[in-house]
Amino acid sequence: MVFIIFQANLLPMPYTVIEIAVSDEALSELIVEKLASIGFDGFELQPSGIKAYIPSGQFKEQRLHKAIRAYNKQGAVAVTAIAPLEEKNWNEEWERNFEPVVVENRILIRAPFHVVAGLFDYVLTIEPKMAFGTGHHETTCLMLQEMLQLDFGGKKVLDFGCGTGILAMMAAKLGATAIVAIDNDEWACRNTPENMEVNQITGIEVRLGNHSAILPHEQFHYILANINRNVILETLPVLRRALLPNGGLLVSGILATDVAVVQTAAQHEGLKAAGTQYKGNWAQITFYAP
Repeated sequence: MVFIIFQANLLPMPYTVIEIAVSDEALSELIVEKLASIGFDGFELQPSGIKAYIPSGQFKEQRLHKAIRAYNKQGAVAVTAIAPLEEKNWNEEWERNFEPVVVENRILIRAPFHVVAGLFDYVLTIEPKMAFGTGHHETTCLMLQEMLQLDFGGKKVLDFGCGTGILAMMAAKLGATAIVAIDNDEWACRNTPENMEVNQITGIEVRLGNHSAILPHEQFHYILANINRNVILETLPVLRRALLPNGGLLVSGILATDVAVVQTAAQHEGLKAAGTQYKGNWAQITFYAP
């Protein structure tokens, strides 16, 4: 079993779990992204398909079937179960399944209960609770890999869609001196300061909100946006404005099949693509302002 996103801790609200049989494994990650766009926030990839989790108050069965209809080629996709999520201790569940992550043999991402084994340039301790960003997903790894290639020393950085704060904290470890972390999820805005404290990191300003939380005249050397294609496309004009001259915009959360769409939209905003990297079906693109 491979966890894509795991929501840890005792859930403060009832959840519904959906089981979806997928006969073509290549479709699984496409379906995950589609479900994430309609409110699902937890996923498990299994050999037989997907388990997807959504707050019960947000679940609409008709919306679910509409979302997966496009992928239902000759019965390749089918909803097999819809049920309330049984109560369980999500701390214990998370600890049972969370494994340390190593990026480029330089970054170790671990939970508080893991013992550090080996020598790494950077160690990040993450307790995700209800926020996204443990390093297990390909997009987080891609962003961290790209960040290792860049000079963050003394730079101003925006982590847009910060989740656990993993990218903002990595920027701090790489030498950034002024960091803003924004997320529209209250859990993320609580979790990021907690992870900062565990990692003994200060100087990150956490804001609750969307692109409107970026101040009108605020600009950054680097903007980190590991979100999804639709949000990237919607917010590109704002993110472009928030870049200093020669500033870099690192985006991920997009599928390889969406790279051309995102590149075209960025080009219309005057941004130049400097590089694209892939992991599985996912992509990361770095753009620069003139």
